[in-house]
Amino acid sequence: MSETKQPTGGGLNMRRNRVERVGLLAALLSMSLLWLPITATAVDVGEKAPDFLLHSTVQETLRLSDYQGKKNVLLFFFVRAFGGV
Repeated sequence: MSETKQPTGGGLNMRRNRVERVGLLAALLSMSLLWLPITATAVDVGEKAPDFLLHSTVQETLRLSDYQGKKNVLLFFFVRAFGGV
């Protein structure tokens, strides 16, 4: 005799638990961002910009100091308009 297993609905409960855990994690991360101190300083016209590090879309690491005295630098920030990038 072969036994066949009947679905117990455990998969649905596991998915619901995962969604609840992800939701809780997202809420905790959101709240923690509110408590982090945000330090930003404005740069006046003609003042030297502080050095910083950026990661490009082609997996390169760039520093502002890499371009000092070589080129003009224009920074353009945009929301992830291209989902695959």
